[in-house]
Amino acid sequence: MRIGTIGTGAIVSSILTEAAKIEGLHCEAVYSRREETGRALADRFGVHKVYTVLDDLLADPAVDWVYIASPNSLHPEQARRALLAGKHVLCEKPFAPTRAQAEALAALAQEKGLFLLEGITTLFLPNFEWLRAQLPAIGPVRQVSCTFCQYSRKYDALLAGETPNVFHPAFAGGALMDINLYNLYLVYGLFGAPAQLTYHARRHPNGIDTGGILVLEYPDFLCQCTGAKDCQAENGVQIIGERGTLQVEGPASICGRIRLTTAAGEQSYDAQDGQPPWFHELCAIRDLVRAEDHAACRRRLQATVEVAGLLEQARRSAGIVFPGID
Repeated sequence: MRIGTIGTGAIVSSILTEAAKIEGLHCEAVYSRREETGRALADRFGVHKVYTVLDDLLADPAVDWVYIASPNSLHPEQARRALLAGKHVLCEKPFAPTRAQAEALAALAQEKGLFLLEGITTLFLPNFEWLRAQLPAIGPVRQVSCTFCQYSRKYDALLAGETPNVFHPAFAGGALMDINLYNLYLVYGLFGAPAQLTYHARRHPNGIDTGGILVLEYPDFLCQCTGAKDCQAENGVQIIGERGTLQVEGPASICGRIRLTTAAGEQSYDAQDGQPPWFHELCAIRDLVRAEDHAACRRRLQATVEVAGLLEQARRSAGIVFPGID
């Protein structure tokens, strides 16, 4: 996998740090609108090529994968252009602001015979697989609670009168799209789509959500997903069943140590060896590509499409509008 990156934010540095540990992954080129920003990132990771024109990156025959980590609203168009250029794509979350955009990209990838994946750590983690496998042990699920609240320094800028991209409606920002989607992905990955959902958002005067509670209704239980960028909390996941509980340390994006408690006693599990979540994500994608497992890619992409639809439904229930998109 010879990767060209789009974007120069902190997440790109995290991805490239982990990619350097994994055999078979190599960063070939960096794209940034500003030469100096791109060069700083490239120099840090020993990358020789820096492009300031996206088409030049997409035309580079040495690049076979494009990693997209630009502002949210730019993801669909950049992914479309990369696919049309014959590149496989790993697109950072959120994949697309609307279900229609996600469906169009999935169809294009299938038409071109290319891999297209969303960079959502949760569903690639070994601990998540163990969590799912333990659900029968706690009996019928009766209640689920997920919390991911992480105070953002960019919230201070918002309060000071600026509008960072992550809090900008035109860039498809907000706490739901940036942080609460991890909670939604975990719940969807365990239980599928809810019968109903409602997002109770805490909104800034510009219309964006700085935090909120997403309520998912299933036939036999309710799920509360709390996500915020304007406050801090002790993050974690709790799944309560008739015969026991599953508790996950840390936010859904990391899915840390899991504790299973039943009448038979308590069991603790953590198979992630202290590695960051992006390491496991990239290893899983590398293995999927080596196996040429397009069927697995399509299954993951279908989940991405479904979650894009749920996110769209959630923000519309809260009256959140993305100008130029909706």
